[in-house]
Amino acid sequence: MKKKLLYVVTAAALSTSLLVGCGSSSKTAETGSKPADSTSTANTTTKAYKDGTYKATYDFLDGHGWKPQLEIEIKDGKIAKVVYDSANAEGKLKTKDDAYNKLMKSKSNTSPAEYSPKLQDALVKSQDYTKVDTVTGATESSEEFKALAAAALAKAEKGDTSAAVLQMNATYTAKEKDLDKYGYKGELSITYKDGKIDKVTFEELDKDGKKKSDNIDYNTKMKAASKINAKEAYDKLIQGVISTGKVDTVTGATGIATKFKTLYEEALKMRK
Repeated sequence: MKKKLLYVVTAAALSTSLLVGCGSSSKTAETGSKPADSTSTANTTTKAYKDGTYKATYDFLDGHGWKPQLEIEIKDGKIAKVVYDSANAEGKLKTKDDAYNKLMKSKSNTSPAEYSPKLQDALVKSQDYTKVDTVTGATESSEEFKALAAAALAKAEKGDTSAAVLQMNATYTAKEKDLDKYGYKGELSITYKDGKIDKVTFEELDKDGKKKSDNIDYNTKMKAASKINAKEAYDKLIQGVISTGKVDTVTGATGIATKFKTLYEEALKMRK
């Protein structure tokens, strides 16, 4: 049967996990990205900036369809104005997305419309991105803000008004919307590191979120009939795509391989 896919990248299909993750310091789903270490640059209070407007952004959308961006205006050698936001593929700003802001506020007690001005004001006041405090409930966005600020200010030291572009290392996840005839739907994630695919995960879940690979009865029967079980098929598919970049057919698990390939291609398309 033809399956419909649910793209977690769409702003309209905001997930609870996305919003809860935004406020987590360990696992955040808001971006899935790893911004550059903003502490690696020397304290900005010792720097001399040249007047002008300086921009910084990322090379790709994050795992939820947003690209963080920042603009700093330098006047009389000081940070006079900061604008921080994220835009989706259609150019809509996160701070202006009412549905996103409302849902995030209910889950994390903050929203882009609230934390962005706080971060902006903190940088103008301190004149030092390393002294900008993380906003509770928006840990990942706070780190991205500081990484972008570091990049933009490095440009300001040289008077280089070309945009600084940071590398987006994020996780992109594609999910099936409907259960298959066996009562499972697939979910595949691709994680990038240093601009390259670093990790691929795949699982099939039932209506209660239980994994097919943990279903002993199912896998025993599948192994007896096809000489391979779900977990073995997953591992073979993942190893193949990591080493070759292609999805190969797995003997005895054609259905799983087809599902894996469809989701893998959809997850790849999210990185744009």
